[in-house]
Amino acid sequence: MTTPREELRASWEDQQSVHEPDRELRFRLMLDYVGELSGPPLKVLDLACGPGSITRRVLNRFPAAQVVAVDIDPLLLDLARDAFAGDARVEVVSRQLADPDWTEGLPTGFDAVLTATAMHWFPADALAGVYAGVAKLLRSGGIFANADHVPVAEPVLRAAADRLHDQYLRSTFASGVENCDQWYERAYADPQYAGLWEERQKAFGHWTGDLFEREGWHVDLLRRNGFERAGAVWRQGNDALIVAVRA
Repeated sequence: MTTPREELRASWEDQQSVHEPDRELRFRLMLDYVGELSGPPLKVLDLACGPGSITRRVLNRFPAAQVVAVDIDPLLLDLARDAFAGDARVEVVSRQLADPDWTEGLPTGFDAVLTATAMHWFPADALAGVYAGVAKLLRSGGIFANADHVPVAEPVLRAAADRLHDQYLRSTFASGVENCDQWYERAYADPQYAGLWEERQKAFGHWTGDLFEREGWHVDLLRRNGFERAGAVWRQGNDALIVAVRA
């Protein structure tokens, strides 16, 4: 029998896959590049882990890996801890990535730091702190992979990509498919999470959600914060997978 937490994790995967129809491809490519550039990872940091989507795929692909999964959303942290309860390979940690000292107490020497659809929520100065912290935690030659909203630089093409994606979402959600906002509303309405919505709102109060900078902007920021090379290795419209190698 499916538990409420199992249902929430499954429906999270469903609605995220609707918002990002190439989601599985992004995850596969992310792990492909990690394996190609640095070999099978033994230590992985899942940044803004949500309920553990990337962590699960890392363990399926690289079962010898140890994963530290970090987030600040109290409900998502609960779902992640439940998902990996009893799995000694996974440690789930609450951490506010916008804090300058967010790396304090975390292990170093990671082979890979992975994240998806989260970094665009940060103001530019906070994202610089995240990138610098990632470089601090990675070993030399370690890989950072970020699958997120990274718009096309050319404005006409960028606008066309936005329109096409909006058309797709309108058509899909018109059929009654649950979207991300509806999932959060339903999940936080569960009595077991009573009072946690206010905690989440406080934790996310400084996140803007409007950092839509082009690839070159991210590449320059990564290079200024400890990465030897960086670039987009995949793109679909205004979404891209950026991979960076620690100096």
